Amino acid sequence: MAESAPQALNVDQPGSAPPPPPPHLPEHFIFPSHLPTPPFIDIDGVPNFRDMGGYLIASSYLSGAGTSNTTPMMFRRGLLYRCAHPQLLTEQGNKTMTNDLNIKHIFDFRSAPEVKKLSASLEKTANTDAPTNPHSLALQPDGVTRHFTPVYEEEDYGPVALARKLEWYTSAQSKSQKLPYAYSEGFVNAYRDIATHATISDKSRAAYPTILRQIIEHPDEPLVFHCTAGKDRTGVLAALLLRLAGVDDETIAWEYALTEPGLGSWRDVFIERIAKGGMGQAGAASKAMGEAKPKMSREEAARICGSRAGNVKAFLTIVLDGEFGGVERYLTEKCGLTKEEVEKLRKILVVPVQKVEDVVRVQGIKGWTPEGGVQGGAGEKDGDFGRELPINEGAGRETEGKVMAG
Repeated sequence: MAESAPQALNVDQPGSAPPPPPPHLPEHFIFPSHLPTPPFIDIDGVPNFRDMGGYLIASSYLSGAGTSNTTPMMFRRGLLYRCAHPQLLTEQGNKTMTNDLNIKHIFDFRSAPEVKKLSASLEKTANTDAPTNPHSLALQPDGVTRHFTPVYEEEDYGPVALARKLEWYTSAQSKSQKLPYAYSEGFVNAYRDIATHATISDKSRAAYPTILRQIIEHPDEPLVFHCTAGKDRTGVLAALLLRLAGVDDETIAWEYALTEPGLGSWRDVFIERIAKGGMGQAGAASKAMGEAKPKMSREEAARICGSRAGNVKAFLTIVLDGEFGGVERYLTEKCGLTKEEVEKLRKILVVPVQKVEDVVRVQGIKGWTPEGGVQGGAGEKDGDFGRELPINEGAGRETEGKVMAG
């Protein structure tokens, strides 16, 4: 049985010694200037921050839904955001997030040990047992509530369990006779596990159902959700929401794959830490491995940090469609939503395109490909790739061009 999450650390008790100064953090995030905006947003100190909105709804979905509306539709912008953990969020970044984006809620999918090790703590927390880190920047944004909704209540630091999880993420890319693209079976297994555990909790706050009901009940309150890198637990939920809205799988895969370039210099920091054995599957330090902790090459560590497009496409095909019966059945049978709630959620997420500039164009980024990742990563082939979707995607794709972005 998992232990309960630790209580918030009180560093203001009378007579208690002040906490030691935070360690030097050379990995302060600097927003890469070559990232496309949208979807990326420069939140000072936070890697991989992006708006989930702006993606066109596939014409095949609209026709399948029985609608005769020829107005292009897209995933709603300015409502849902995703990012990596906000440990180094600066005052300026905080102002941008709360004042410019009007974010009202922050959902944290990390386990309690991860939060203690890495997380910035927010004073206004929905759960009183959410752990904090007194050595991190203490954020106190007005009107913002932090929700501690871990996908895994407690990270398992046992040698066998950790080795098994690491094997999921470090297995090499492979090709299937049934699927026309390369993917890692380990990632598919991991994402199946995440999608399952995210609907389970012994504290009535299962991660995915909690955030889904928040969207349904408060459709005009912008929120951001994150884990450690903003890749796996965050990426699975993002893919589910985009699929529900009717975004095509190729675009979902591109959006998922953006995490590698979105991490910027932090990607190298993560790779080095993981290669040295300093992180477990979800980014928390393992103190129980001792001499038994597995050795890991930099190539394997790079795979853990990877977000190759084929992995999420395989998850959608093999797990979501093949095992869970599709996104609607997952939301009703796994997350406990009613059919009416699922339809309400869909209507909240899908809006008409008002301006051409609101649409996110699927495009190339120099030194990165959706299928191969960041240039030089994990021994994959380098190169640039991009395609631009026309504005009338929602009413029927007429042409598809290729664009190279620097």
